[in-house]
Amino acid sequence: MTAQSDVRSPGRYGLIVFSILVTAYFLVYFHRVSLGVMGHDIVTDVGGSIGLLSSVYFWTYTAMQIPSGLIADKYGPRMAGTVFLSLATLGSLVTSFSSDFTGLVVGKVLIAAGMAVVYVPLMKVISSWFPSSDFAVLNGVVIAVGNVGAMSAAGPLYMLCNMLGWREVFLLLALMTGALAVLCLAVVRDSPSEKNEAFRIRSKGKVLPGLRTVMSDGRRFWACAISYFLVYGSIMTFQGTWAAVYLRSEFGFITAAAWMVTVIGVGKILSTAAIGYCSSKGIIASKRNTMAAGTFCFAAVWGMIALSPEFLSGYVPWFAICFLFGFFGGFMTLSFTQVKEWYPGEMAGTAVSAMNVFLFLGASVCTTISSFMVESGSGSYSFSGLWTLMFAMSLTAAILVSLSREKRPSEIPEGD
Repeated sequence: MTAQSDVRSPGRYGLIVFSILVTAYFLVYFHRVSLGVMGHDIVTDVGGSIGLLSSVYFWTYTAMQIPSGLIADKYGPRMAGTVFLSLATLGSLVTSFSSDFTGLVVGKVLIAAGMAVVYVPLMKVISSWFPSSDFAVLNGVVIAVGNVGAMSAAGPLYMLCNMLGWREVFLLLALMTGALAVLCLAVVRDSPSEKNEAFRIRSKGKVLPGLRTVMSDGRRFWACAISYFLVYGSIMTFQGTWAAVYLRSEFGFITAAAWMVTVIGVGKILSTAAIGYCSSKGIIASKRNTMAAGTFCFAAVWGMIALSPEFLSGYVPWFAICFLFGFFGGFMTLSFTQVKEWYPGEMAGTAVSAMNVFLFLGASVCTTISSFMVESGSGSYSFSGLWTLMFAMSLTAAILVSLSREKRPSEIPEGD
């Protein structure tokens, strides 16, 4: 009873610590998709490429995935959060005052590097400050807040950008991020006792052996990792980079385009919330089959975008398509749980981290490819080839998910 009380006694302060970092996670998603709305204004003003600017963000974010875990383990959530939120603040300032594309790239790199070191400290705070029984609920809150950030970077951001201008928006983001960095330093503590040495020592020396074990599994790891690479790459190509530009240039939607992107986030929140609830209640009998069904539907949505755009010329069809895009795109979140179940506790984190690398690597590769497929030197855009590629990728992902292996209750985790 005493141990349980010790865990829960700092609960109110723990909620404050959690609130600071989860607010920072709101900005992670905000930055991740904001270029879809502001990108056209930025390159019109400064020059350069929307696709390349988006890919710079994802390549940097991907490169920081493994270092972010090592940094959080060594220095703790407080210092990691403070330093890297400060770095993102600097990146927002650099972006706001940039007069050329090189400055924008430098700013984007700094923002991505800073935002990449938010999730792991946030997970460590949840593990240190709250009982394990609260993890699922708090992780659900984190996902929901992140997706609210993505929604805010669509319609609401479009309105804000029209009122203030994109430079002033980045200045405002710098002020918000800087305030969070100060709060992180002043308020956040690594744990109720400020002693996490046991966790750090336990996690040392096991990353590489665990990574080798995870990477040696074909249908257990690689099928899901490659599937999410393909699915998330296509999501960020559409939602995070080109959707608003496409809807404006091809269909003449101006204000509505940003709100259609917002609806993608609504769909994703609803599907991840429904999947989390059904999974925790044991309603989902097979994670693999559920993912496969959702991903085939996701591929079908891409098929409509790529192959039948002439039937989607009205507001209602596109709002529906965007909602379904986000809703079925959220089904792949089950892959983290499916992969994690194959490994014991000390290796589960490595498996999830490896999945995360493929997630953002997909976004990096696909947004880079998109810049060469979509943009021409004349300033016009051509999307048909890119959308067909995204359809093929999502269909491949659905097939790979169907071929993946999920753990039966009677099977022993790999590495035990």
